[in-house]
Amino acid sequence: MHYPIYLFRHGETAWNAERRAQGHLDSPLTAAGRAQARAMGETLAEEMRQVGYKPSGVIVRASPLGRVRETLAIAAEAAGLAHDDQCFDHRLREMSWGDWDGLNGAEIEAGWPGDLAARRLDHWNYQPPRGESYVMAVQRAQPALDDIAALAVERPVAVFAHGGIGRVLRGLFLRVPDTEILTMDQPQDAFYRLHKGAATRIGTSVDTEVEA
Repeated sequence: MHYPIYLFRHGETAWNAERRAQGHLDSPLTAAGRAQARAMGETLAEEMRQVGYKPSGVIVRASPLGRVRETLAIAAEAAGLAHDDQCFDHRLREMSWGDWDGLNGAEIEAGWPGDLAARRLDHWNYQPPRGESYVMAVQRAQPALDDIAALAVERPVAVFAHGGIGRVLRGLFLRVPDTEILTMDQPQDAFYRLHKGAATRIGTSVDTEVEA
C-alpha cells in the first residue's frame, strides 16, 4: 500500500436514534446523519487538499445498503468524489442480526430471553438466530480488505461501510486481537485514515457519536 484507505461509517439513522439493530435492513438518515455525512465529505476534501490528492482520483468502495448509499451521495458531493454502481461491494454490508434485524433490546429480550446475555459472554463467536457472528464477518471482510489494499497501491481509496464491519476491517488492517476489535469505536462524526500500519482518527465539525 502506497496510498491511504479512508474508512467511513454511515451517518446517524432513524434506527440508530431508536437504538434498533439494523443489520441488513435499513432506515433513512436523520437530519443529524445527513449533517454528519456532509461534514465527513468536507473534511475529506480538506484532507485531500492538504496532501495534494485530487478527489476525482480517489477510488470509492461502499456497502450497497441504503443508509450507506445515502451517506455516500452526500459525502461524495461535498468531497468531489467520483463513483458509480461499480463501487458497491456486498462484502462491505453490515453484520446481520438475522431475526433481530429491526428490533431494540427489549424486543429481542422478550422474544429470545437470555440470548443477549449469552452474546455478551461470547461476543466474538455468538451468532444471532439466522444472523452473523464476528467470526463469520471476518470471512468476508478479509478478502474485501485485501482487494481494497491492492487498489491502494495505485490510488487513495475511500470506503463507506458500517459500524460493525468497519471495526472488523480496521482491526484486520491493524492485526490486533479479537478482544481489541470488539472495543473499537464506531464514530459517525469522524473517519479513519488507514496507512502504513496505523489507523488515524480524523474528526469533523459534527461531534456526536452514535453506537450501532
